[in-house]
Amino acid sequence: MQLNEQQNELQDVPLTHFSEALPENPNLDENESEERPATHSPFRATFQTGRHYKVHKSYIWVAPIVAFFAVVFLTLINGMQGWVELAMAIQRGDIAVNPLLVIGVAVLSVVVFAGLLVGLYALAWKNMSYVFDEREFSYYSGIITKRRVHVPYARVQSVNHRASIIQRVFGVCTVTIDSAGGSSNKGVRVPYLRLETAERLRAELFMRKAAVAVGVENALVYVPEADTDSPEGMRAEASRVAQQRAQAPVAPGAPVPPVAPAAAAVPSMWVCPQCGATNSVNFCGNCGTPAPAATQANALDTTMGVVGDWRGVYGGAESFGEEPVTHEFGLSNHELLLTTISHDTPLSVALIVGLSMVVTFALVLLVQDEVAVTLARIAFPIVVGITVVSWAFGLLTVLFSYGNFRARRRGSRIEVERGLLAREFSGIDIERVQSVEIRQSLIRRLIGYCEVSLGRIDAAGEQNKGNNNSKANTKGLVIHPFVKVDRVDEIIDGLAPELTDRPRRSECVQLPKPALRRALLRRCLWFNWVLWAGVAIGVLWGVLAVLENTGAIRFASTSAHAQYDSFMTGSLVLVIVVCAAITIGRGVGAVLWSRHSGYTWNRKYALVHNDGLSTETSIIPRQKIQSASTRSNPFQRRLSLVTLRAITAAGTRSTTTRLIDVPAEVGDAYLDWLKPQPR
Repeated sequence: MQLNEQQNELQDVPLTHFSEALPENPNLDENESEERPATHSPFRATFQTGRHYKVHKSYIWVAPIVAFFAVVFLTLINGMQGWVELAMAIQRGDIAVNPLLVIGVAVLSVVVFAGLLVGLYALAWKNMSYVFDEREFSYYSGIITKRRVHVPYARVQSVNHRASIIQRVFGVCTVTIDSAGGSSNKGVRVPYLRLETAERLRAELFMRKAAVAVGVENALVYVPEADTDSPEGMRAEASRVAQQRAQAPVAPGAPVPPVAPAAAAVPSMWVCPQCGATNSVNFCGNCGTPAPAATQANALDTTMGVVGDWRGVYGGAESFGEEPVTHEFGLSNHELLLTTISHDTPLSVALIVGLSMVVTFALVLLVQDEVAVTLARIAFPIVVGITVVSWAFGLLTVLFSYGNFRARRRGSRIEVERGLLAREFSGIDIERVQSVEIRQSLIRRLIGYCEVSLGRIDAAGEQNKGNNNSKANTKGLVIHPFVKVDRVDEIIDGLAPELTDRPRRSECVQLPKPALRRALLRRCLWFNWVLWAGVAIGVLWGVLAVLENTGAIRFASTSAHAQYDSFMTGSLVLVIVVCAAITIGRGVGAVLWSRHSGYTWNRKYALVHNDGLSTETSIIPRQKIQSASTRSNPFQRRLSLVTLRAITAAGTRSTTTRLIDVPAEVGDAYLDWLKPQPR
């Protein structure tokens, strides 16, 4: 019974690549499988089964450096006032100290603290290892409390890695293994692996998953020369590097041949999307179809490509496996630039900083001294300057975050790499895609662009277990951050041709007329938090005015009283203007939502489009809907309306897609559509 359940869970694993070359006798024991030549089996392991592998030794001293500077920075910031007072006391002569003694104590404290950190991380490294067993991957860690986290190969969903700036300098990264355990799954994080080791680990996990799926996990062939973490592999790697250098000598002073731009590159092996033939030239030899669109280049890819492809000190050579790339693209110059400018985060951070500064200086005006008056006079340029600087810093962060962006289809997986300084690799098997999300912010809607992402199950890190409530659902795997709306179908069909029979936005059925009235009431009145906040501020202002008139609030001078009245009147006018502007905007969004939102479905997919100032389109495979329902409140029942809901496993705690105010008969048809259908 357990075996049958496991086979059902693995029915979505693509095995065509392996089934053509399976070993003749899958029941060989371990010794027999090791004697089989590596070329006779598709399951060539580059990690030895049962061996404990250590993370890279740079963990012992690189990780303490990061922790040390973080602690020192927090100590200086939190104790800034105390440090200033101490310095002033020493300057006034209130405290007599020997400067050499202070320097000696500071240096000794730094050395002791750094030594303790290094010792702690060394002890942690000694107890940290990972093991490839026959049917599961295990990760061991812990100094006092020992932990062992294991993930069966059959439940591996995605293997991602991320390298911070410091990690990239040393060529290491942190690998996260997400299991297919539902919306509450935990990710296994293996820190400080060489980049080459991380790539081999990802390929090894998917290879062993396929071997378990067909029941030949005992027939793996271990290739010690390919295990770059073993002595044999290290010698083989050094020999390969020396041989490559000997075969391609470069004469001193010889000009370096120009590197072809990425946009002119054609994949060495690509599969024709029309006839399925494998080709190595820029057109299909069978049907003449051109090669897939080459990776687009931008300024960061070309002028800073060395930084984008740099693997650091211990990175090693790339090893992505033997599966060919069938489709790949990047970001052009204008796409990268517009992605940066239209991103919500820099503008949001700048507005928050600016408003905080405005409130701060407004409160400073209530203080009657020369410093307050001086600050008030220069408040405007300070607010503008800090806001602009924070916005520019946010733009640089987004620019570097999407620098050297690559999205590709490799075998059955969709992979995305991005980041110029900190580098991030993410991937997902096509069978694990929970939904396709097409989003437009207000700015992107005005210029006709959108963001395309794939909903996936996002795992909470093992260190964060028990804190799952703080993990918000992410945007999933962003396969293009900024693309023209009319190119969305091209992007999806190139990366996921399995989704070509999905419904299109033009097929949506619009909402009934009562939806407009309900949307206006809902957005402009009942759930307009800005309006209710303005009402609360108005009530508070009225209470303060009554207290002022009754003499409960007194002022030191007539000028202070006048300044207070001016501030209160100005703040009230500002609140009214802000509330009116936001309410009008929400009203416009309600009109757009009622006129352009809609729904449709076919045999395999449902499409839900929520319009407004910003838009979001969700395309959900029927088999990925974990639960669905229709809900209605008394006001909806009076108008024969319901709310459609579809819950998938996307995100860290699942994702709910809903559409409000559809006809009740449509809700019944929706529930009937979700019933099991005959194949």
